[in-house]
Amino acid sequence: MAASETTNLLEEPPQYVYTSIRKRRVQQFQCCVCSIFIIGLITALIIAMAYSINQPITEEPINNSSETVSFMVLYDQNLFPLEDQKQIKSICNQSGDVLEQAINQGKILLREKDAIETITPSLDVDSPSYRHQRVLGTSAKARNVSRHGYYLDGATQFFYSKFPNISHQVCLTNKICLTNDTSEFLIEMCTIGTLRCNTLYKYRSYNGTCNNLKRPAVYGVAYRPFRRAIAPDYADGVNKPRVSKTGDPLPSARTVSLEVHRSYFRDDSKFSVMLAVWGQFLDHDVTGTALSQKENGSSIACCQSEGIQSPDCFPVFLDRSDPFAKYNVSCLEFVRSAPSPKCCLGPREQMNQVSAFIDGSVVYGNDEKQAKSLRTMKQGMLKMFQTPDNRTLLPVSEDMNDGCNREEQREKGRYCFTSGDPRANENLHLTSMHLIWARQHNLLAKNLSKLNPHWDDERIFQESRRILGAQMQHITYQEFLPILLGKPLLKKHDLLPTSKHFTQYNDSVDPSVANEFASAAFRFAHTIIPGLIKNIANDTSSPEYVQMHRMLFNPFKLFDKGDLDGALRGAINTSIEASDPYFSDELKSHLFERSGDLIHPTKTCGLDLVTLNIQRGRDHGLAGYTVWKKHCGLGGTEDFKDLDRLLDKHSLENIRAVYRNVEDIDLYTGALSEKPLKGSILGPTLTCLILDQFKRLKYGDRFWYENPQSFTLDQLEQIRKTSLARIICDNSDEIRRVQPLVMEGRGKTNDLVPCTEIPVPDWEPWREKSLDRLALSTQNLNVVVMN
Repeated sequence: MAASETTNLLEEPPQYVYTSIRKRRVQQFQCCVCSIFIIGLITALIIAMAYSINQPITEEPINNSSETVSFMVLYDQNLFPLEDQKQIKSICNQSGDVLEQAINQGKILLREKDAIETITPSLDVDSPSYRHQRVLGTSAKARNVSRHGYYLDGATQFFYSKFPNISHQVCLTNKICLTNDTSEFLIEMCTIGTLRCNTLYKYRSYNGTCNNLKRPAVYGVAYRPFRRAIAPDYADGVNKPRVSKTGDPLPSARTVSLEVHRSYFRDDSKFSVMLAVWGQFLDHDVTGTALSQKENGSSIACCQSEGIQSPDCFPVFLDRSDPFAKYNVSCLEFVRSAPSPKCCLGPREQMNQVSAFIDGSVVYGNDEKQAKSLRTMKQGMLKMFQTPDNRTLLPVSEDMNDGCNREEQREKGRYCFTSGDPRANENLHLTSMHLIWARQHNLLAKNLSKLNPHWDDERIFQESRRILGAQMQHITYQEFLPILLGKPLLKKHDLLPTSKHFTQYNDSVDPSVANEFASAAFRFAHTIIPGLIKNIANDTSSPEYVQMHRMLFNPFKLFDKGDLDGALRGAINTSIEASDPYFSDELKSHLFERSGDLIHPTKTCGLDLVTLNIQRGRDHGLAGYTVWKKHCGLGGTEDFKDLDRLLDKHSLENIRAVYRNVEDIDLYTGALSEKPLKGSILGPTLTCLILDQFKRLKYGDRFWYENPQSFTLDQLEQIRKTSLARIICDNSDEIRRVQPLVMEGRGKTNDLVPCTEIPVPDWEPWREKSLDRLALSTQNLNVVVMN
């Protein structure tokens, strides 16, 4: 009987109803089992993903014969330092009349440049581009010296037009060939024998002179050209930025940034942001690129000019589809690096304003005048600003046009700071690092003064400076480089600190910083900076997250009690982004942006750091990536396919879509796109270039802290107790717990410990036992030092 609306519900239902119910229950059971299985699978997948993200972002060496050989090249100690390319021809032996004409033509071009820049605008002092130009800290001396470089570039252009067959040649000579140029600076730099050095003096000069006694005015000295490992690649052989191998323009640096170096987040919890902080602090100690400026020192605007612009402009033009287009931005400001003088006519070179050595110049400056301005001239101490609550900060700067100071902060009596390096205010973490190292100097001075009350101010200051530089060297080679390069590679090249003196100083090694190191290789750290940074008030508080761009040119928080410690704890406890080709949007869209308040937020976009880095490499004439790959012994490259196993797959796909020729790939882009080597966060080309530079900085430094004449073994034993954790414990305000390796993430073997458990150097070995104080007095040493 078929069921109907009047069917009795208590009657026995038909058989098919039982079948349907049973089937439905079976299906429900199956669905339940299936759901449990899927939930378990998803849970396992999430755990696996979380685990993989928290692991260090490294990969095994590429498993094929050619790349295995490439990897082994880095272990060949005899190949490093790599041999720089030598140029054969000299152009100094040509007719004196032609040289004179060339130099006169160069000076005419300099006068024309000055005339043009008097009628072109300067940057708005509140613009991101102005802050970018100011952050590089071009000094008045660098500006004046670069004027020689500019007219010598003009002279080279004229000379090459007369003798086109010697293009791309650099003059290597010890004698000055510019006979009608009486510049004292050029004579000092280019003529051997004009600088007298006291070989018994045990303290470094401020600017690096007299470190190398064979080339006392050249090797590692400030205000000299960066070292060239490979001849520059300029479009005209003299100074025009690099172009494609086809002769066409290279793809826009902004296009490369958008397509290859996309915004993508992937953290690496094995390391902390303190790794990037130390990297920047160290970078500023050994590199300082000078930017071109107007004759009066004002900034150069390149995007605001219609028709007429400075010859030193090299702006980046944007596509209509660029994300910045919504802000009506079609051009990114970019001014070329200041040209450095050369001893003879040749392609354009760029200037390093600081000494190449790891010597604490970020704390003391690069000449005696600057160093004295930072000193109290009493008890060997550095000047400090005393807060109302009796904390010490760096001395303040009241220059309202420095790109950092703000009117609303000035009204509160708060200013930005001065230090041995003009870039100290660039971000809160960097300013904090400057502060704790200035405090470290004064802590050393107090200890040495107690041990040797008979020492005068100069003796205490120089001994403290010498120890501080040694501590910076030790932290770099003990804590920093093992993360970058891996301990096996460092051990192979005798770069790890040991318990013995280092006896391999070589005065034929040029420690000068290489152009590609300063302009590309050591800028790898930009990729590991996260978009959000923690600020942690104390060990038990919840972190406050701060957008990275809000920390730029914002050192005023250090006036508030507890914020120094909060910044340091934040850097120690924030994971880095993975070292890969991708960048935080904070760096690609908001660099040097000054945010408004919530009611009136800023409508001005920031800068793109990746674009600036790529454009800087082209400005400097850096050869393409494949040339550097070959220079490092990693084989030649004829086609994009040759990079399949070396580069990140997705990056290579994007690279092929942007660059027409494999030889056009920029060094910065290609090197960052390489897969990292085992035990390192870097690929083989970056590893090679960074290894080469740091080997030079150790083997080519006469005052290296482990050299026998630098410290006794007892003193060296104490310096080797130095750690960045100990420096933070001693010089923060109230940090009492920290992990021993602050550049690495917390873990079972690197967890928080009381500062009392972090080794402390004992300065007793510096107690002077000799009664012959006159022989040791620095006042009786007649030293000639060029500053």
